[in-house]
Amino acid sequence: MTIKELIQNCIERHLPFFCYRRPSHPIRFGIQTSPLEAHEQPVNLDKVHGYVVAPFSANAPYYLIKEDGTVDIEHPQLTEDDLPDLSATAELKGKDSKDIDRVSYTKKVAEAIEKIKEGALNKVVYSHTEHIDGAYIENAVQIFSKLSAAYPQAYIAMVNLPGNGLWMCATPELLLYRNGQDLQTIALAGTRRIQVDGTPWDEKNKEEQQIVERYIVNTLRQHCTSINVTPVTTTRAGHLEHLLTRIGMKMPVGQSAENLLKALHPTPAVGGTPKQESYEAILAQEGYDREFYSGFLGHISDENHFALYVNLRCMKLTPKGTTLYAGGGITADSDPLTEWEETKMKLETLKRFLN
Repeated sequence: MTIKELIQNCIERHLPFFCYRRPSHPIRFGIQTSPLEAHEQPVNLDKVHGYVVAPFSANAPYYLIKEDGTVDIEHPQLTEDDLPDLSATAELKGKDSKDIDRVSYTKKVAEAIEKIKEGALNKVVYSHTEHIDGAYIENAVQIFSKLSAAYPQAYIAMVNLPGNGLWMCATPELLLYRNGQDLQTIALAGTRRIQVDGTPWDEKNKEEQQIVERYIVNTLRQHCTSINVTPVTTTRAGHLEHLLTRIGMKMPVGQSAENLLKALHPTPAVGGTPKQESYEAILAQEGYDREFYSGFLGHISDENHFALYVNLRCMKLTPKGTTLYAGGGITADSDPLTEWEETKMKLETLKRFLN
């Protein structure tokens, strides 16, 4: 049985499985032969082993896929030249009640900008979905392979949660990596199409990234030591680029990684600041359940080694269709129409992998 046949067989038999590729690592596939169980948050990083998938909401349960069987797979030999052009996405159509139009989204953004200028918020991230009709779940392995080829520096994951869809992502955002007492994370924000002429970033995107960096560093200071922050750089993710700082630190002996995870998630890159106020604004204004979009996922080998990533650039596949997710960070310098266009740009980038 080929890996494609194995994965399709797992989907048809409603078996939980994960398939992921960290940058510069082989693909790892794992399967759970028993039914999937929901667990109450928070995720206890000191005790659980397996593949964790946690939602955006702290009040919703997370899932842990046990490793009843695993295998490492060589990287698929695809290049970006094998991918369809962005213009090919025009034929993909479909809409459901979760989709939002330009007028509704820009109105929400304008209202958020007013709250920020009034001092109620510093930043907030509003997202929306687009649903595409069709049984794209039948092409899950092909989509995963295309994502792996297009995003060599991203974390690519495919996770089957029977009853909750098959989720796939190509995320550039590391939430938390641990190897012994050494920890790593990043501050990632700001989005634009790749600029080959070296055009400087605008102030809005630079401020958005600085908000994320300041929050993460201030949070880490309460839990970690020896914090080291690199200068801001530009990183590429497919046809888009972002502002990035890498952050390294030490976990003191006796400190709990679970407490650090609770403090970090959701970061301002997917929620906003202040943390609680922006979280409440998202729940009140977005008008849909994010589920696992902007949550986190990743492999926990043991209490001293894990790699968790924010579930971005993601899609949910079911036999009836695929739902795509995208959001944008709103600050005082935001323009509602520009924010809308940024989310559509992210969605169009994802769509091409469905062809």
